[in-house]
Amino acid sequence: MYSAFGLLTSRSDFTMAEASRRLSAKLPAFKVEHQGDTIVLSVADWEIHLTLNESPHVIDESREMAERIGGAEDAKDIESCDRRVELSSDIPDPEMEHFNDYLLAIEVLQSFNGLIAVDPREPSLL
Repeated sequence: MYSAFGLLTSRSDFTMAEASRRLSAKLPAFKVEHQGDTIVLSVADWEIHLTLNESPHVIDESREMAERIGGAEDAKDIESCDRRVELSSDIPDPEMEHFNDYLLAIEVLQSFNGLIAVDPREPSLL
C-alpha cells in the first residue's frame, strides 16, 4: 500500500489533464482513466489513484506538515498549500512488484512546477 501527497503551491502549473498525459507517457503499460478530479492508473492486478483535494481542511493539514517537517527549505511553501494531489493505492503489494510504478508516478508529480511531494505518514519530503 502506497501513498503520497503533491502539495500545490500558489505558483503550481499542475492540472489533472496534463498529469493524465504525463502519466500515460511515463507508464505506457497502464490504462489511464481521467474523470474530473480523479485519475486511475491500472494494470492487471494493481491500480493507483490520484485525486485532487481542494477541501477547506487541506490548508490546516499543510500547516501541521510544515511544522513537523520543520526547518525544511520548503516549509513556508508547504504551510500555504490549500490544494493537493493525493496519490494512493490500497491494494497490497507484498513483493513490491509495483514499487517502481509508484515511484514513477511520484516522479511525474515532481515534474510540475510548484508541487512539493511529501510522505503524509512521516511527514517528510520525497
